[in-house]
Amino acid sequence: MRQVTGWSDPSLASLVGREFSCPCGRTHALPIDTLATHSGSLQEVGAFLKRQGASGVWIIADQITYEAAGRAVEEACRASGLAVEPTILPGDPAPHADREALGRLAFDLQPGRIPLVAVGSGTVCDLARFMAYRTGTFFVAVPTAPSVDGFTSSVAAMLVDGVRITYPAAPPRAIFADPAVFARAPHTLIASGYAEMLGKLTALADWRLATTLNGEYHCPVAEELVLEAVRPILSDPSSTSALMEALLWVGLAMLLVGNSRPASGAEHHLAHYWEMRALWEGRDPLLHGLRVGVASVLVQRVYGEILQRRREIVPRLAGHGSRRSPHGTEADIRAWYGPVAERLLEEHASWSGSSYGPRPLTAPGLAAAGDAVGPYLLPLEAATAFLRKVGAPALPHEIGVDPDLVRTSLRAAKEVRHRFTILHLASELGLLDEVSEALAQEAGREVSA
Repeated sequence: MRQVTGWSDPSLASLVGREFSCPCGRTHALPIDTLATHSGSLQEVGAFLKRQGASGVWIIADQITYEAAGRAVEEACRASGLAVEPTILPGDPAPHADREALGRLAFDLQPGRIPLVAVGSGTVCDLARFMAYRTGTFFVAVPTAPSVDGFTSSVAAMLVDGVRITYPAAPPRAIFADPAVFARAPHTLIASGYAEMLGKLTALADWRLATTLNGEYHCPVAEELVLEAVRPILSDPSSTSALMEALLWVGLAMLLVGNSRPASGAEHHLAHYWEMRALWEGRDPLLHGLRVGVASVLVQRVYGEILQRRREIVPRLAGHGSRRSPHGTEADIRAWYGPVAERLLEEHASWSGSSYGPRPLTAPGLAAAGDAVGPYLLPLEAATAFLRKVGAPALPHEIGVDPDLVRTSLRAAKEVRHRFTILHLASELGLLDEVSEALAQEAGREVSA
């Protein structure tokens, strides 16, 4: 980081509220007033809101996160003289960031621009940031588990008619991540956070791939923030405090560039597809981070199939690939997405074309892309060993993804977002079906092992 920015050992607290000119050519701002990760920070929420001029607060939690920290936040706010209006969503089954949950919140919406406090992790924070943006107020995040990287995000991933769609939202004005709270989170949530961090490597590889092949915007500071967050976690996954800080660093990288590109690539597209399939088939989708971890290993295998096993034929395919579409046809999407296909096709229609760059694919360009992504790809044994060490699943069948679904999802997941990844490149090269079949067969052998 020092080489890129000239900063000397920046801390989370030292970066909030900062504005600076970046080597990427943009001026970045981090519009967060307070980022507290020390023990006892939970008790400071009320005082912070008073300093912001609030007279009341709307607390959003679910039944589980309310008991974990929401009750204490409510007491701290009342002790600071704030009027408190809590909305407690069901905890089991866990809520989704969807129209049903928004409808419940709408009934508790009070007149005026009352600030919100989100007590929870992914879903609760997405709901709060969405509501804060739409009502013109601000919100404060109180994480209850180190399970996701989106606490600082300025977008909300909402489930609309069965499809994950990203909407503009408000970043938090403050984050109070108290170790006394998140260190007590269930092990599966902590494992989910570690698995989420593994996914940053394939996300960065996809970003480099798109930058090299398509000239997509790239920010070296955001990239370095993510890398410096990931490295110590992969080498020593033993501290929940270190994990929370790493997740927050990744979130700041996303906030810098205004979207999730530094932290989300094909592994997230696969994870979203598996979630959507599970929901429309009436199955438990499992935690987001656990899906991301498994998907990251699978995406690393795709990179191996394209850039290593088929490296001799890829240059010959380059000229032909420039004439293939990176996306499926309408018929493909209807087959892959079933009951949610219509909503996804509407989303596709809003994209400004399917082109990802003013280029044909060329052999030299593909060689340069291979060199660019190499540093972000772990040996498969190291990636799976990391997931095993933190108690997270590593193989598709361990999260209910059978070989047939591996085959389908590798073909279908690229339709989730208009964001270039290794899956789009494989499609352009005409290799995606072949690679999907090879990895589905490999998944079958793993089930039998």
